[in-house]
Amino acid sequence: MFQGTIPGPMRSIVRETASLWPRGPVYVPCCGNFTIERSLAGLGFGLHSSDVSIYTSAVGRWLTRQPVGLQLREESADELGWLADSLDDGVGTVATLMLGTRFLASVGREGLWHERVVRSYREQWKAKHAETVERLSNSDVELASYEVEDVRSWLQKVPGDAPVCSFPPFYGGGYEKLYEPLEAHFTWDAPQYEPLTDDDVVSVLGAITDRPYWLTASNHSVPELHPYLRGVIKATPRAAPFYVYASEAPTRIVAPRQPIDPVKIPRLREGEKLVGPLTLSLLKPGQFNALRSRYLNPRIAPGAANLAVAVRDGGGRLLGVFAMAPSTFTPDEAYVLSDFAVAPTDYPRLSKLIVLAATSAETQLLCQRAFSRRIRRVATTAFSNNPVSMKYRGLLRLTKRSPSNEDGWKFQLQYEGAMGQHSLAEALETWAKRWGAPTTKTGV
Repeated sequence: MFQGTIPGPMRSIVRETASLWPRGPVYVPCCGNFTIERSLAGLGFGLHSSDVSIYTSAVGRWLTRQPVGLQLREESADELGWLADSLDDGVGTVATLMLGTRFLASVGREGLWHERVVRSYREQWKAKHAETVERLSNSDVELASYEVEDVRSWLQKVPGDAPVCSFPPFYGGGYEKLYEPLEAHFTWDAPQYEPLTDDDVVSVLGAITDRPYWLTASNHSVPELHPYLRGVIKATPRAAPFYVYASEAPTRIVAPRQPIDPVKIPRLREGEKLVGPLTLSLLKPGQFNALRSRYLNPRIAPGAANLAVAVRDGGGRLLGVFAMAPSTFTPDEAYVLSDFAVAPTDYPRLSKLIVLAATSAETQLLCQRAFSRRIRRVATTAFSNNPVSMKYRGLLRLTKRSPSNEDGWKFQLQYEGAMGQHSLAEALETWAKRWGAPTTKTGV
């Protein structure tokens, strides 16, 4: 219901740490999505919160039975007039904002995807809004007070011996960018404040930590607080780590763990000849994880696959694996999360056969069944120290080359291509003619 980016284990650490504090008022500046308040619910604290964003202030005012004080802008009435009946200056307005974070960014933008998003919410609005209102009404979060005020001035009013728990924004502009669509379509009595400078961050941290009981966290390491480091959380392989600092707390480390299942399929090995016909077999998530850990470059962070498929030859031996997910922005596109060949074998370009299998008509049918949509194209991302990927060269079209955002690679390469233009039999035939020559080994 409340949207946020704080991982679940963080909430457990907050609750565990605060359970050791004396009961009484707890102050939560920069409360954001009320993650801390939800974590402390039911522990007997009086929760006092503050923030400056439109979303947080609407929720905070509603939780403290204040008028939300938010209206639809006149210039947005033509496009969003159908929201007017839902704005009641109370829970209905809060529910509208919550749902708005999911579709308002698409309002007024060109493109089939954006049009479909807005149309879907408009057609289902009454049901979605009523459901959100009901869930909000059943919330167990209670606040003793909420103020729309900048963290710098608000902390000066907090008693020096009172516990403070906060995840302040260490990077400027984060919430401003997140809630731009809300600000664009709604008007409210927004406070005037300046973004936090580096000196301000140091000052805020000093005000938080200069007391007997406190807890804060950041998604980057804070050297000044290293003596108070109580936990490191990395919930998923691709997630940024969270560093937890507190006056006193048990030490905790949270690391990702992926399920692994045995894969009993025989694999093509050195000295063995690849024979047709090719076949496809679905893999369980644990089996895909096991094969990916065995054959994929360990510098590539794993992701969750909607569809994982094994490619096998006529002898039933495993040749490689590919994994697919539906594209987020293109309705008729499948995204190739990963594709790799087994090794070692006598075929140095076996990975090209896996790509051909991943774009075959048989794979197209599997994707359409799994994703419940028509699939006509594929896309993927490759990380390389070369300006092109030799695996995809000649099979997919390079659409974008940019500097890599992953350590250890120079380039991030975007590839696209058609799906379903050949069968598995044709894929094997094409590969055998162009890339299927085995390595020739000579004796001494």
